[in-house]
Amino acid sequence: MKNLMPNTKILPTMKTGGSIKINPAKKGTFTAQATKMGMSVQQAASKILSAKEGTYTPAMRKKANFAKNFAK
Repeated sequence: MKNLMPNTKILPTMKTGGSIKINPAKKGTFTAQATKMGMSVQQAASKILSAKEGTYTPAMRKKANFAKNFAK
């Protein structure tokens, strides 16, 4: 019979909700952009996501989407 759970090492992490891995070099870049724009993180995320496609880089749009999804 084929093993249905080949990688059981990740199960404890999955049970606790997993973890978010952010590249240390990229940490704080969206907050810095929001500060440069003179806005809070959520305000900047809303502005970036509502802007016309191509106004901001795809990487910045991804960061804005991440900020919206994981807002406290």
